[in-house]
Amino acid sequence: MLEDTVINEFRVKPISSDKIVSSSEGETAYSLETIPHGKCVMPANDTEIISKIQITDLTLGFESETECDFDPYDIKTYNADGSENAHYQYGDHAPGEDNFQEECRFKTDDKVLCLMYEGYDAVFPGIVVGPLTEEYLRNLYETDEDMRIGYASADEAVEQWTDWNWDSIIIRPLVRLKNDWEEMGETVIVNRVYVFPYKKYQV
Repeated sequence: MLEDTVINEFRVKPISSDKIVSSSEGETAYSLETIPHGKCVMPANDTEIISKIQITDLTLGFESETECDFDPYDIKTYNADGSENAHYQYGDHAPGEDNFQEECRFKTDDKVLCLMYEGYDAVFPGIVVGPLTEEYLRNLYETDEDMRIGYASADEAVEQWTDWNWDSIIIRPLVRLKNDWEEMGETVIVNRVYVFPYKKYQV
């Protein structure tokens, strides 16, 4: 079932030093604060709602999110100035399909800010490595214990990887973080719509 579109604001705030594994000189990660701004029945009205939200010096951007059966269906992210950052729409993002490795506004070696949930709830700086590939996922299966628990084989991991997660890029974090069960590796997978222009905040 298609849900109403939800508008969220993303803000940064100080992150606990206990969550930082390592950092490049001069680089800072932030804790993520998600502020709901209600729903809009017509998704096309999202920009109108966002334009009326008063931003702060700590506003990273916004999200217009529509779910279907609890899975991401249509997600747009916006920069703090209201300009569109990226757009995900469900369908055809797996290898061999029309939207596989959908074009990203950021290119290899660009410095960016990445938003990540998955127990981190953080915003961190990183360098774009490139789009997610089947080879990367297969190699990850060989080294990631959690993946080997969740999937019987690399083939199964590739086959069952969701459309939403295929629409991702590989990032080399400039600040590596940890959550309650793992640490970031030398590279991480970040959903394409959650990659924003690089900026430093005074928090």
